[in-house]
Amino acid sequence: MSDFRDKGAMLMSNYLERLTKGVRPSEKIRSRHVSASRTIALSLSLGLFANSVTYAETPEKALETLQKVQPNDDAAVARASLAAKELARESDLNTLQVLEAMRGASSIGKNWLLGIANTAQRKKPVSKQELEGFLKDTKQDAEARYTVFRWLTEGDDQSRNQWLETMLDDPSPELRYEAIAKALEPKELSVERLKTLLDVARQPEQIVDLIARLDKQGVKVNQSQHFGFLSTWKLIGPFDNTGSKSFDTVYPIESDWVNGKIADTYQGRSSDVKWIAETSEDPDGLIDLAKLYNNEKGCVIYGVTEIEVPNATRCEIRIGCINAQKLWVNGELVIANEVYHTGMQVDQYIAPIELKAGKNRILIKVCQNEQKEAWAQRYIFQARICDSTGKAIPYTMKP
Repeated sequence: MSDFRDKGAMLMSNYLERLTKGVRPSEKIRSRHVSASRTIALSLSLGLFANSVTYAETPEKALETLQKVQPNDDAAVARASLAAKELARESDLNTLQVLEAMRGASSIGKNWLLGIANTAQRKKPVSKQELEGFLKDTKQDAEARYTVFRWLTEGDDQSRNQWLETMLDDPSPELRYEAIAKALEPKELSVERLKTLLDVARQPEQIVDLIARLDKQGVKVNQSQHFGFLSTWKLIGPFDNTGSKSFDTVYPIESDWVNGKIADTYQGRSSDVKWIAETSEDPDGLIDLAKLYNNEKGCVIYGVTEIEVPNATRCEIRIGCINAQKLWVNGELVIANEVYHTGMQVDQYIAPIELKAGKNRILIKVCQNEQKEAWAQRYIFQARICDSTGKAIPYTMKP
């Protein structure tokens, strides 16, 4: 059982890590890596700052500082580091107060708050009844609730199983994953039970497993539709990306699409290029540009598609792509990552979007570099539309 839990935790951890890589409104559009020298400099500055300043805020203010800190604000990070050290020294800090502060906190703030909560719970444990009340409150932060679940059920399989029986559709992705993993342990499950689990499952590996188990019992599920993959595209290219220099080059197709117009042909790298239509039959909605464009290197391919929804909808667009890419929804740039051949996974990049009632227009720009290694030959992407939990939303693809 422990091996199963360890593997499940690793799968879930990898999935949740991917969910944090998308573009959010509070973050810069393009993914950037902090250089080693900048990281060292920041670490030194934090130490000097902490040693030279006396922290005089109340615990409530310190928690607010941690809640609001953003990773790209060095001064705020320095203040938060000092606040975290002071809170860790508090002997009378309420664990639930710290956990409640995780709701709405930034990712870096949550990391600090979680460590402080663990310290506070060791120093002055809150009662089991209080912890159970926090866990039942689904409005609290998902990671905070999962932490409380682990505290309550550590070494107690009976308690763990009782909690998980109630969490198949829990808003916390960690708790939902654990609940479904537990429900999938029996080798023989009825079709109705598998359908119920498929309806609530959100983690991709679990969904694929459930579809495979249903298939063995003669029930066919269209995996691409279940995920909400955008399977039909019009593609055009290749345009030049020699030296990987064209990620920010605005080819006419970009400005035309944003302005709501489109031409039948464009000047490509060496000649005029035309649109081609492609509908993916792949269960993961993969659009294989290497295959469609004869493994073209040092180039840019654009893809466009349109979908219709009956009502204005807040949702997410999630893409997987092993190449550098940008994506626009209704003329707004929502995803941009200048990264080549570092891996590809479902839901690798995520952006919250608002779809209009009626027609919505999507443009993707996918850049391939000139690497010759065997592992650098893939030129491929996938995209899907879903709600914030990962469930596909109803839409109609326009041909």
